[in-house]
Amino acid sequence: MMDTSQKWMRMLSFDPEPQTGLTPKDVVWRKNKARLYRYVSPDGEHQYKTPILFVYALINKPYILDLIPGMSLIEHLVEAGFDVYLLDWGEFYWEDRNLGFGDLVFDYIHRAVNKVCFYSRCSEITLCGYCMGGTMASMYAALFPQPHIKNLVLLAAPIDFTDAGLSTVWLQIPGFDADRVTDTFQLVPKNFIDLGVKMLRPVNNFWGTYTRLWRTIDEGTPVEAWKALDKWVNDNINFPGEAYRQWIKDLYQENKLVQDQFKLRGIPVHLSNIQADMLVMAGEKDHLVLPEQARFIMDCVSSEDKSYHVLPVGHGGLVFGNYALNNAYPIISEWLAEHSYSE
Repeated sequence: MMDTSQKWMRMLSFDPEPQTGLTPKDVVWRKNKARLYRYVSPDGEHQYKTPILFVYALINKPYILDLIPGMSLIEHLVEAGFDVYLLDWGEFYWEDRNLGFGDLVFDYIHRAVNKVCFYSRCSEITLCGYCMGGTMASMYAALFPQPHIKNLVLLAAPIDFTDAGLSTVWLQIPGFDADRVTDTFQLVPKNFIDLGVKMLRPVNNFWGTYTRLWRTIDEGTPVEAWKALDKWVNDNINFPGEAYRQWIKDLYQENKLVQDQFKLRGIPVHLSNIQADMLVMAGEKDHLVLPEQARFIMDCVSSEDKSYHVLPVGHGGLVFGNYALNNAYPIISEWLAEHSYSE
C-alpha cells in the first residue's frame, strides 16, 4: 500500500503532461481555426483507395481518436493501410459565436470532403463521425449527393432525442431555456459545458477517476493511457452560441432531425436521402448517448448495406481502452476493408 501511495503521489506531482495525437500528419487545408489533417502512411502507400474523413464533436478535442501510440483508432487505421483525414475544429472564440450547424456543414465539412477527394484523387469517401460529429456527418450525407459518400460510420452518434436519459430530464421545456442561455452567453463557455456533462455522473467524474488511477498503479498497469485520457477529459473548448441553440432546442427539446423538420440554411435534412453503406456502433453503458439514440438511424436511411453493433462499454469505450483496442478497432477496420476499394 505504501509503495502504491508513493507512486501515486510522485506521478501526480512530477509527471509532465502526456503527449497526445502523435500519429504523423500534415495540414492540407485551413479555414479560420479549423485544420484538415492527412495522416502519413508509414511506407507512403495506401492499401485502400477509399479515404476516411473523421468529423469530431464540438465538445473536447479530437485527439481522443489518436490518444497515444498503441491506443489510437487513427493509428490503427493508418497502419492497416487506410488513407485517413481528420477535420479538427480548433478552438472557438468570441468571433465564432454566430456559427451554426449550417455553417459547419456547408462551409467546413463540405469543403473538407472536397479537399479529401482532391488530395486522394477520388470521387467518393468514407465519412466517420464520433458523438456529435456523427450527427453532423449524418446531416451532411443527407444533404450532399456529391462528392459521393460511399461509407458512413457513426460511433456513439445521437440521432433520436426522444429519450436521452438524464439529459432529457435536465433540458426539458420550460425548465431549461436554450434561447436565454444562448443569448446570455453568446459564446457558451467551455466550463459551462464541462460542468453540465460531468454532473450527469458526478461521483464517477469527480472522484472515480482517481480510484481508477489507484487501482491501475496497484495492479502494475501502465498509467500513460490514464494520464492521456484525464488530460483529454479536462481539455474542453467553447461552444458557438448558435450551434448550441440548435443542438439543445432543435434536437434535444424538439427532436426535429428524425421528424424531417430540421433545416440547414432553409433546406430540410431528410435522413432517408442517405444511401451510403453504413456502420453504426453504440456503447451499452453509454450515459451520454443511449444505444437507442444511435441505433435509430438504421430505421431512417435508405441504405441497403447497414450494420449495427452495441458493445459493453461507455461513451468513450468505442475509441479508447483495451476493449476498444481488441474489439471495436477490429470491427471498424475489418468492415472498412470490406467496403473500400483496394489499390
